[in-house]
Order: sequence, then structure tokens, then C-alpha cells
Amino acid sequence: MQRLQEILGKKVMPGDEVCTVEEFLPGLGTFEKGGIVRAAWAGMTEVDMITRTVFVKPFRDIFKIPSRETVIVGIVTVVKDEFAIIKVVGDIKGHTYPTGFTGLLHISQASDRHVKDLYEVIRVGDIVKAKVLSDSPPYNLTLKGPKFGVLLSFCGNCGSIMKKSGPDTLKCPRCGRVEKRKLSIDYGRLKGLLL
Repeated sequence: MQRLQEILGKKVMPGDEVCTVEEFLPGLGTFEKGGIVRAAWAGMTEVDMITRTVFVKPFRDIFKIPSRETVIVGIVTVVKDEFAIIKVVGDIKGHTYPTGFTGLLHISQASDRHVKDLYEVIRVGDIVKAKVLSDSPPYNLTLKGPKFGVLLSFCGNCGSIMKKSGPDTLKCPRCGRVEKRKLSIDYGRLKGLLL
């Protein structure tokens, strides 16, 4: 019990010894080297007694990364026949990812309905809202569900911002071009999203 009190709430710097692996397993913000659990970043130690894990809660948020179920905002960078690559730039909670993460959208996750051609769902340059399906990059993404899909799109002909003209169609106000997309119910509402 005394050792637990020595470990819990201890201020640590990167590389500081926290405990031994016999006492607690390394968790987030820690690493093990030679049987010793050490701090990976500056912060305060915390302990999970159920899993017998020690972790370091940073003094400030060092970084945020997407995880399963995170709703992200991204920019479509590549569209192929069966998959698209999306640069994940932030999430809807306002966290930004300055360097971006790679997201992969398979055609089977592009819509609730059967999709023959991914170009009917998204195009390069579209800004999309998607849900993360995996825990590590490249992140598997889905657009299934009414709140997921294209948030903003640009005309493939003149580059103008497209206006919604139907449930799955957009029309350019400048040149009149009509294009199909899998639209989010939030299409055109980017206020508050950090892009």
C-alpha cells in the first residue's frame, strides 16, 4: 500500500523511473526497458488497479490521434475504382491533426446502398465527415449513415462550390454541372469545424 502511494500522483519527466513491471504493467505514456517502467512524457502518474496498469497523464494534451468510433473530417486525395484515400485533418470535437493521418475508404463502406462506382460517392477535393473503424493508421473509414458523407464539394468543371439539388446530387451555381455524391445531412454546414 505504501508503494502504491509512492507511485500514484508522482510528477515525472520523460525517462524517469515509475515502477517495475512486477508492480504494474506499462500503459499509455509509459514504456518498459529492462524490467523498469519509465515515463514517455512529462506528467502525473495514475494507476488502474483493475488491470494493474500505470500510465502518465500529460500536464497538457501533447497530441490527439483518431481512434475507433471517432468522427473525423478529411479531404479526399485519391479516388480509385474500389477505394479512396482521405487525409484526416481533424475531428468534430475540434481537435486538429496538423500533419494529417491517412484514411482508407473501401467501396463497401462508401454508402448504405450498393455502389457500382466510387466516383458517384466522392471525388478528389471533397471535404467529408466519416467514422473511424480501426485503431491505427492507415485508418479504415466509413460513410455509412445519414450524418456521414460529403460536407463540401467543388465543381469538377469550374471549381465553384457545389449546391445541394437533391438527396444525392449537387449542382454548380456557375456552370450548371450536375454531379452525384453521398451527401452528409450536414452538407454545407462547416461552421465550427477546424479544417
